[in-house]
Amino acid sequence: MARRSDSRRWLIQSAGDGAHSMGLADTIFGGSTEQDRQKYAILLSAGPEDAPVANNAFSYALEFADAGYGVKVFLDGQATKWPGAFAENPDLPFHHDWERIRDLGLLAGACGYCANAFDATAACENSGIELLSDEMSHAPAVARLADEGYELLTIG
Repeated sequence: MARRSDSRRWLIQSAGDGAHSMGLADTIFGGSTEQDRQKYAILLSAGPEDAPVANNAFSYALEFADAGYGVKVFLDGQATKWPGAFAENPDLPFHHDWERIRDLGLLAGACGYCANAFDATAACENSGIELLSDEMSHAPAVARLADEGYELLTIG
């Protein structure tokens, strides 16, 4: 449905969802900016034993980044094993994607609790991966991420 606003500009409205800006309307009326783009926090819990699932997370992160979206990747659960796995065997599948994610600054860090539980703390630290918590508390703080406008994607 369309309706006119007080400023005589058209708002494009989706039934039940409220006002949404859409492509051409953004261009014509100065809608959303790059700063308004959706941000995604990818919470990866699939470790090296489940490489195809983890590759989905790597691919999604790169696709979002290439499209200009804000994206952060968090290593959780068994995914805290990835730094050690890639350090031990750089020929693992998806190593190029892992390096690109790191080079682009998309890797936010690893859960310290999970890294400790999966004996991956030293490998994370040796790889320069920030531990986002100590061994007694879980990270990331998903409510804080949501408050910061991130859409949470859990993979694994």
